Amino acid sequence: MKLSFDIPVYNKEVRAAVQQGKSHPDFEDKWADIHIMTERAHTPDEAWAQCERKHPERLGFILGDAVDAL
Repeated sequence: MKLSFDIPVYNKEVRAAVQQGKSHPDFEDKWADIHIMTERAHTPDEAWAQCERKHPERLGFILGDAVDAL
């Protein structure tokens, strides 16, 4: 049975641009802030992997640990 997991995500490149008073060319400024993404998966690692496919680290996204969703 799949469970729900919450994962905090933000974009370090957007955050750096916003701190300098600029905008990122590809992502909205809101990605400077942490977003809680909910993934349904069998394990926290599976949830994290699903989230990373949608928000890849190679594009500047930083993902926190997957925790059980409330």
